[in-house]
Amino acid sequence: MTDPCSHWVVGGSGLAHSGLHNSVGSGLYTASTLEEEFTRLGHSQLTPFFVLRQRKRLAIGANHGLWIWQRDEARYLQLHDETLTEVLGLAAIDGDPGLVAACPYGIATACIDELGAARWSFHSDSPVPDERFANALHIDPAHPDHWLVGTEAGVVVYGSETNKWQASDLANTPVRALLSARGRLWAGTDDRGIFHSDDGLHWTQAGSDVEGAVYALHDTGARLLAATQYGVVTGNGDGPWISTGPRLSTTCITSDPRSPDTWAVGASPGGLWFTCNAGESWRQTGHFKHVRVVLAPEEI
Repeated sequence: MTDPCSHWVVGGSGLAHSGLHNSVGSGLYTASTLEEEFTRLGHSQLTPFFVLRQRKRLAIGANHGLWIWQRDEARYLQLHDETLTEVLGLAAIDGDPGLVAACPYGIATACIDELGAARWSFHSDSPVPDERFANALHIDPAHPDHWLVGTEAGVVVYGSETNKWQASDLANTPVRALLSARGRLWAGTDDRGIFHSDDGLHWTQAGSDVEGAVYALHDTGARLLAATQYGVVTGNGDGPWISTGPRLSTTCITSDPRSPDTWAVGASPGGLWFTCNAGESWRQTGHFKHVRVVLAPEEI
């Protein structure tokens, strides 16, 4: 039996074994290697949008709320209330339940009430819907009180200690990908390519233009990867972005920390693809039609 806290995790929907493109249920699937058969984790048919691997658990942002898969209990636990309905991003903070959630209504944190239930409070008060709609969430590791939020209107920064918002100069474009890597912050936009920043407020275009929207960013240590509307691009953030792999609408990407030239990317539609030679050749794996989350093995 695979262990979702240390093995490959894929969030998406499968295909019927007949080969017809009939979904056999959304959910989380796990495998110890990319070439093994993936097995469903539990019986939930949630549609995962974001999965955060934490010590002995997975926190799952989904189309119907926030869920926890606890390693020692091997079941899903509900962590949302009636106000937290769709979760697109997550970040870890101190406390219990120790999470910030990003959703179409903004960002929210929770406290545990006397019955042991999580009660969520929203920190977004902009009257403009696009400024509230949070696609991505990232806590600046250099300044843990600065929470970067990728919205439909660009990047905004929330000060968790001051309870104040600051608008960045990366504005008037949807942002769906945020990353810390190489001593910088990185953002992927729908129509302007990839940007980097030192403080989250002032942004500069990184490298050449990118075709289509950028949905996910990842650093292998040797190069930067981006999952875009038209496939994967690689680069160093200064020069050109080079296309590799199938020309699909890719939604998520990661690399194996034990083998940095092994990359896995999810597409929707298109399923799960991987390369073991840094993009020189690719193979499809698993019975998936839509993949929105992929996590590489790691032990936390």
